[in-house]
Amino acid sequence: MGAPSNKPIPRQTSIQDDEAVDLRTIIGSLLKVVAWSPSNYPRIVPSITDALEKAVAEEVGSWNVGDENSALFTLISKKAVGLIQFWYSHNSFEVKLAFALYAWFFFYIDDCADALSLEDYQRDQLLGRPQNDPALAHYHEILAKIYDHWDPVCANVMVCAAMEFVSGTILENRAETKELAVMSTAPAWPKYLRAKSGLGPAAACAIFPMKVHPDISAFVQVLPDIDEYTCLANDVLSFYKEELAGETMNYVHVRSKTTSKPPKQVLIEMVQEVGDLHVRIAATLANHPEALAAWKTFENGFIAFHLAAGRYKLSHLGFRAS
Repeated sequence: MGAPSNKPIPRQTSIQDDEAVDLRTIIGSLLKVVAWSPSNYPRIVPSITDALEKAVAEEVGSWNVGDENSALFTLISKKAVGLIQFWYSHNSFEVKLAFALYAWFFFYIDDCADALSLEDYQRDQLLGRPQNDPALAHYHEILAKIYDHWDPVCANVMVCAAMEFVSGTILENRAETKELAVMSTAPAWPKYLRAKSGLGPAAACAIFPMKVHPDISAFVQVLPDIDEYTCLANDVLSFYKEELAGETMNYVHVRSKTTSKPPKQVLIEMVQEVGDLHVRIAATLANHPEALAAWKTFENGFIAFHLAAGRYKLSHLGFRAS
């Protein structure tokens, strides 16, 4: 397969036939609008990766939730650390560790926590009752540590995002939601569902730990745009693997149903929205060089992570991170 096309798709493109533009071209267009090149690949130090994995494993091991889960927990730890090393290569070891543990629970909840434990989690936490899931019993401890490294406003947003993720996961897994007849008269539904089940608000805040960025006025205005950017870019870059798996309860397909547009037309519009966000975020941060540098490092790592991670299968389409 030849090199992926980086030729941008014209803004006025309208597709009647859903096969008129191939997915490889759409993804290439996304890389073009965010100015991605292999030179943007983050510097990942293997010794730091190893140290982070060890530190996460030690924390999880201290919970004493059963040796039978050790292999699973190790795998989750590797996933969480891998994400942090790509997304937040600019942050200190201590900050990376705090967010790696935060991300650990996102992977755990997404893949492992049973429905009953999730549906009872917040109520049990509020009432001080024991959790059904022994790992989730430590979730609040990890969330509390976020306040050691981020401004209280950012930390509050990150904790709220964690609770929203619990609700979003429940919602996505409910049989009645999976079987829902999506209506074109409910155009806000796709974004609402995506916001509940995403990592966007937390990922945006995590870029700016308070020790390096003590003045939130330098970056607070771009947080909603970064949130939107991460959700849209992730959904474009995840679409291929989801198509291979036959998934239709994702943002692209739900938005397709509410707008009566083919999925690939929706993807093209999403790429254009990501491009607009890319320009807008940089412009807003232009007078704050430290915040701008942190954002650019995150953006490059975010894209590289999707290209490098085998789970997204983008190498099938000829894409490489470096």
